Amino acid sequence: MSRLYREEALLRTPKFHVTRKTYLDESGGPSRYVIRHPGAVGILPILPDGRIVMIRNCRPAIEEWLLEIPAGTAAPGESPEQTAFRELEEETGYTAHRLQKLLDFLPSPGVSDERMTLFLARELVPGPARPEADEQIELAPLSQEEAMSALESGTIRDAKTLIALLCLQTGRVPS
Repeated sequence: MSRLYREEALLRTPKFHVTRKTYLDESGGPSRYVIRHPGAVGILPILPDGRIVMIRNCRPAIEEWLLEIPAGTAAPGESPEQTAFRELEEETGYTAHRLQKLLDFLPSPGVSDERMTLFLARELVPGPARPEADEQIELAPLSQEEAMSALESGTIRDAKTLIALLCLQTGRVPS
């Protein structure tokens, strides 16, 4: 962006900050409100039999349960790979012996600087899930056919999950 601006912190939470950007030039442009986010990951965990380890996640912002891939926000100083290993185990109990980066994307660049990295997880070993205190998560492993049916029927509405399943459907996910 070519304009200079002043940025003021309005809200700080453990997972994100909200700032107001006010442009300093003479254009008198409106202030913009931006969600500053440390980054996140989504994980597409595939079991040896081909099923996808998905979760049902209670999302308070929309007051609904969503069918999703596991995901989470980076902790301070944590790499995307470290976040992916941690979140997979916390949300599903599985640990991955193989983790492969698929792509990076911007979930909502109109309001946030969040960058999300999508990983493929294979060679999974089951264990106990350790969700955070404020999370309500249920395991929901689906065959790839069941996942694609849920995608096509509109049951899956979460952006990271849509992107992951479209990568799988279009052959972008290595076997």
